[in-house]
Amino acid sequence: MRQGVVIAVAMVMLASGVAFAQPKGDGALMPPDGAVGAFRKSAPMKVFTSADLYGYIDGGAEAFLEFGFEQLTVQKYRDGASEISIELYRMSDATAARGIYLARCGKETPDPSLKERHTAGRHQVLLQRDRYYLLVNNTAGGAANAANLPKAAQAVASRMPADGPVTALSLLPRPGLIAGSARLFRGPVGLQAIYTLGEGDILQLDGKVTAAAGDYTSQTSPGVVSGVASGYTLIVAEYPTPAAAAAALANVSARLDSYLKARSATAARLVFEDYEKKFGVVTVTGRRLEARIHLTRPPA
Repeated sequence: MRQGVVIAVAMVMLASGVAFAQPKGDGALMPPDGAVGAFRKSAPMKVFTSADLYGYIDGGAEAFLEFGFEQLTVQKYRDGASEISIELYRMSDATAARGIYLARCGKETPDPSLKERHTAGRHQVLLQRDRYYLLVNNTAGGAANAANLPKAAQAVASRMPADGPVTALSLLPRPGLIAGSARLFRGPVGLQAIYTLGEGDILQLDGKVTAAAGDYTSQTSPGVVSGVASGYTLIVAEYPTPAAAAAALANVSARLDSYLKARSATAARLVFEDYEKKFGVVTVTGRRLEARIHLTRPPA
């Protein structure tokens, strides 16, 4: 009965000329035919929303959705036997787009024709500008087609809004930070790629608080016994209120992963040891939570 009613309503809407809302995509940012050599659009543009992103990205949609994904626009171009596929991910803000880029770019190999944050290779160009994360794929054409990828990326980037600030990266102190190690995350998927503190959204970021992480090679970490020669990883998050930061630390203490053994715990500080006999310390000062992990000696 209910299914019949739904079908009947849909038929009435179609008959009366009422159209169902469809995502419009970011086709205006795609290069027109001839903007990149003789390449022309070779297939209809496709648009994916959060409801169907899993069908396009096998196993990687969770990271996009956790950051704040809005839609994906895909357009293919062809010039004879050469083909380029452009994937344009619109995120909630520039921080979300930068976070996805940093998680996927690997060791960056810049191209002199591109000024945006990017990495370019024979098979793919990855680029971030403002709230957009861009992939230009060499889907057919081999090495001879690789030179067209930066050109296509530049053609899209030139149509994007001006790049927005990513202030969350300033949470990481610059001295001792290993180049290329900075990461951003807003939930358990991003954190798990860095370290396992426990199950679920253990830092209580809720997709709203942006945390930053980076690897350091400093000889001495604040709050750690002097003379520690090996590196460590720093995780930093700033919450809306001191109470929210304190609640996050309390949640870590209560739900610490079974492979981690708490050595001491107060309302402002947790010290634990992992299965490799290395140490971690999580502290809260005001709105700021900091976690230092992979320490070879226990905190002082």
